[in-house]
Amino acid sequence: EVLRRIGKMAELFDDHSPLQLMASGRFTAGGEDLPFTLIGRLQYKSAEGTWAEWNAFFDDGTNGWLAEDNGAYVFTQPDTRQMNMPPADRYVVGRTVNVSGKPYSVAYTGQAQLISAQGELPKLPPLGQPFDMVELRSADGEVVSIDYGHTPPNVERGQSVLLEDLQLQGL
Repeated sequence: EVLRRIGKMAELFDDHSPLQLMASGRFTAGGEDLPFTLIGRLQYKSAEGTWAEWNAFFDDGTNGWLAEDNGAYVFTQPDTRQMNMPPADRYVVGRTVNVSGKPYSVAYTGQAQLISAQGELPKLPPLGQPFDMVELRSADGEVVSIDYGHTPPNVERGQSVLLEDLQLQGL
């Protein structure tokens, strides 16, 4: 798959990120301290701009994502519960929706596309093919990210984080 993409994928854009491959840190979720290493990166663009998502490989063998957008960071992990998510066009920015009985505000809805990738990734999304994305935020700071580039949509849950809270090394 990687060899077939040579000459088709754009070079990484310089996003002036302090993060880099093989940086390591610790993420606290549900009271549990989870050591991780950043092993891959995806760069996306939408009408609103560009951002990066870093593939975080946890010591227990699972993966999560550290999204980076203009100095703001969100750490998410796959939500493995089976949920029937409504189509992306049903979400309206500013409205409140319930997910598993919890209220969330729709913070973003729009289309994005992959423009470049680097490192180890669980699966490379289709290059340059637009897909719908929705981001929900709760009053207590929880973030739900819904990626409609898959069937069924990929749902990830997490929270906004500060880099210093992740105890990162190797930046």
